[in-house]
Amino acid sequence: MNLKVVIRTIGMLVMLESILMAFCLIAGICYGEDLRGFLLSLGISVAAGLLAILTTRNSSVAVGKREGYLIVGVVWVVFSLFGSMPFLFSGSIHSFSDALFESMSGFTTTGATVFVDIEILPKQIILWRSLMQWVGGMGIIVLTVAVVPMIGMGGMQLYSAEASGPTKDKIHPRIKDTASRIYLIYIACTILEIILLMCGGMNFFESLILALSSISSGGFSSQNASVMEMSPYTQYVVMFFMFISGVNFVLLYMAIRGKFRIVVKDDELKNYLIVVFGCAIAILIINAWKTGTFAEIEKQIRVVLFQVISIITTSGFVITDYAAMPNASKMILFFLTFFGACAGSTSGAIKIVRISVLLKNSYLALKQIVHPNAILTLRMSGKPIESKVISNVYAFIVMYVLIFLLGTLALSFIGHDFYTAFSASALSISNVGIGFCPSGMMTEFSTFPAASKYVMTLLMLIGRLEVFTVLVLFLPSFWKKGN
Repeated sequence: MNLKVVIRTIGMLVMLESILMAFCLIAGICYGEDLRGFLLSLGISVAAGLLAILTTRNSSVAVGKREGYLIVGVVWVVFSLFGSMPFLFSGSIHSFSDALFESMSGFTTTGATVFVDIEILPKQIILWRSLMQWVGGMGIIVLTVAVVPMIGMGGMQLYSAEASGPTKDKIHPRIKDTASRIYLIYIACTILEIILLMCGGMNFFESLILALSSISSGGFSSQNASVMEMSPYTQYVVMFFMFISGVNFVLLYMAIRGKFRIVVKDDELKNYLIVVFGCAIAILIINAWKTGTFAEIEKQIRVVLFQVISIITTSGFVITDYAAMPNASKMILFFLTFFGACAGSTSGAIKIVRISVLLKNSYLALKQIVHPNAILTLRMSGKPIESKVISNVYAFIVMYVLIFLLGTLALSFIGHDFYTAFSASALSISNVGIGFCPSGMMTEFSTFPAASKYVMTLLMLIGRLEVFTVLVLFLPSFWKKGN
């Protein structure tokens, strides 16, 4: 294990985080706010990053597989620790547990918050929350591989650890070029959303905040009511970009290049569309049947479709108090919490491709009983899926459910009732940020004890890095020399 290259890489990433903090100073200057909290945070981050780089300047630039996993596992914690400083030093948050919770929620694009009144926060803090989500949405490591030439030699190891889904489609043979192209699409979508939101009458700052949070599947907003009180036009714009953020960005690149045949043949995208529109139609029918209300059809369709997309992409924006919906509708939304959108997107949770593999393989297992001598091959988008990938999918889902249940048990042990513990564990590991309880929506967590926030922080990290990237660090064999 080459710890020097790990420390050097993390130091470079901390320097990158410092640049993001500097952007927030611009907002503070424009709005005449106290800059001391951000200046102190910036100074500490720069000093720590430079120290890490200078003390390891003679280290090798090659990043091996183990180093890649360690960097990815550690950097999210390091980013969240340094990211918590602006909250503490500015006085916006007074406890470390709250600041770490808010920071991890931002970088993992969970969107859960400890703030009761967001609108009174300094603009630089509001911008910092959304910038954390924007960077976390596409992945800190993917950003680094795209912009830091030093990591080019070991970029594949970092990208493989970050993109730990069942497929790792590449646009270009060089991983650095792949990451760069993905980020160009990501930036272009962000800029386009800002422009469209401003066309709807929203000012630049609020458009920026909303765009950064929605394209990243984050869910932080500059308003206490999320997007409930925004215009239908704004809600449609946010809905569209949330949906786009749930699509594999490699497919988006293929569509831009005019390779529509590849896009049309993609099974995961088809299943994504089926789940989104199928669940929306089912909820609309249930709501109309249970309530007998058929008025304001456009509003009902907009509200239901928005909430379905928001939850399946793990964005966590709220357009209505779904606690008032019929129980069957709430149950559908709750199941979507675990679905997630496409692999290679900014969403969290299990991902539709894994669920598709699970269901297809289960169907083939039943079919094998009827035709025991048949040779059946599981295919996705016309391509056969290796048995190793199928085993990994099963292992991932089992571990995901097990960690979710352990999280529920831990939160129950701390003192939460079953519904609260169950919901808080689900929203954390799935990176959704909003929860379901009999008393209504769970949208802020200021009243949770510190122990609960630490448990939820850990669940956010495990969920965002898709379980294995974190758990592999706890294997004794991972640390043995010669491996």
